[in-house]
Amino acid sequence: MTNFFQILGGLGVFLFGLRLMSTGLQQAAGEQMRSFLAKVTSNRVAGVLVGCGITCLIQSSTATTVMVVSFANAGLLTLVQAVGPIMGANIGTTVTAWLVSLLGFKVNIAAFALPIIGVGFPLSFFSSVKTKQWSNVMVGFGLMFMGLQFLKTGVPDIGAHPEALEFLKNWSQYGVVSQLIFILAAAILTVMVQSSAAMMTITLTMTASGWIDFHIAAAMVLGENIGTTVAANLASLGANKVAKRVARIHTIFNLFGVLWMLPLLSVILGVIDQVIPGDPITEPISRPMHLAALHSFFNISNTFLLVWFVPQLARIAEKLVPQTEEEAAEIMRLKPLQLGILNAPELSLFEVRRALVQMEELVAQMFGQLSEVLTHPKSKLGNVVESIKRGESRTDEMEEEIVAFCAHLAGSGSSPALGEEVTKALDMAKYLERCGDYCMNLVLLAQRRYDKGYEFNDMAAKDLDDIIGLAGKSLSLAGHALVPENTPKKAEALLVEKEINKLRDRARKRHAESMQAGTLGVREGLVFIDMLNNMERLGDCSLRIVEISSELPMAGNRS
Repeated sequence: MTNFFQILGGLGVFLFGLRLMSTGLQQAAGEQMRSFLAKVTSNRVAGVLVGCGITCLIQSSTATTVMVVSFANAGLLTLVQAVGPIMGANIGTTVTAWLVSLLGFKVNIAAFALPIIGVGFPLSFFSSVKTKQWSNVMVGFGLMFMGLQFLKTGVPDIGAHPEALEFLKNWSQYGVVSQLIFILAAAILTVMVQSSAAMMTITLTMTASGWIDFHIAAAMVLGENIGTTVAANLASLGANKVAKRVARIHTIFNLFGVLWMLPLLSVILGVIDQVIPGDPITEPISRPMHLAALHSFFNISNTFLLVWFVPQLARIAEKLVPQTEEEAAEIMRLKPLQLGILNAPELSLFEVRRALVQMEELVAQMFGQLSEVLTHPKSKLGNVVESIKRGESRTDEMEEEIVAFCAHLAGSGSSPALGEEVTKALDMAKYLERCGDYCMNLVLLAQRRYDKGYEFNDMAAKDLDDIIGLAGKSLSLAGHALVPENTPKKAEALLVEKEINKLRDRARKRHAESMQAGTLGVREGLVFIDMLNNMERLGDCSLRIVEISSELPMAGNRS
């Protein structure tokens, strides 16, 4: 029983250290990595390299795959563009196995793990956020290997207790069927642990200690590659069709790899035995490196085979996740905020920014419809009014979802700096929702004008046309500022807002004179002034979004 709790505790320390290190790396360098990933072109080889590089750095294929799914959900990556980084993430995640096999079983872990923790922990007392993040990286790295040490010492001496493996021997005598059993078991365990790196470490520890046969461990490595695809599929729940298809491709990719590699497993292991020193059958200490090589070979060779068939994989995914005509025509609802399995709060905040971009796109679509009816006052507005009503209702729902998600994020123990960013994100959602309200007000004013047959004189029509153009430009600048990779154009937004105010004041004065002179009816004049006021308020909200976005820390890192 003591050994069981030591193994359980060792696993807990390892997972905590891995998460702490991964989170610290994501916080320290995640924004630059996300910006880089968002700019991946259709070059599939470049996508593979980027996905591999990011995963190697942040030590979390889960974070990379969820990032890719969220980008696909936000429309930043097409289905074909998203496949390369997913494949690359599979290669990058093999680094953990190499670290553990090279350092964890052949080096005195305490000799370097404790000093790293000793150096890293005092850095957490510094005021610099960046220094604290790197402190988490160092402490997490040390704890990861301390947990591995506990795992190693917690596994009993199998030589003294050979009877403990009798049940495994019973299950390992059925050839391919046995391999399938252990592949399935490893896939399920990986889903339960929610970390292929952790499950790989457990497998390495068990086989190095003689608890499981080398060939059983090899089958488990294949199963772990299937289990890790669950992260992307969980991330796609509630997301759009493209995100679901990306997740399905991830599953297809790894399943295909297992299917073609399983019949050739003995041959592949034989080749690895020729390349990697030691005999894994008679020397348990050499098994971790052989398994790490198998893990790398699986992902690298599978990527090399399938990277040339990305369009075909995309077509298969489209058949697995079909899209109806109604869904294609429907305005995309806010769903990326349901990606609740991200390890780092900064990645979750990044999803909020993507959601705000979606919200602005919906408002811009409403404004585009509105501009059409305002400049064609004799057109029947029934369908447009209903469409903008639906849009306004959706902006309300989007704001509620953002508020609920940010409340959960703020309660997750995030840093004060992150708390400020959450507050600013909430403010931007509020201003976008108000923009939707002003669009609704304007279309109702246009409907009243149509129903009553109000006519504006040429001067009023010209002023209305000018202010529509300025308000549209202001909203466009807000949308530009919301994209994390863009530099907010604050100076330009201020100039546009001044022009809107100047035009509104001038138009008010001139059309008050027109009403006094009788060239513009009082009722028509009041409708016109209300339109101007709503346009000006929409411009105000757009400017505030640009100003808030320019205050965010990530704005200073943009080029």
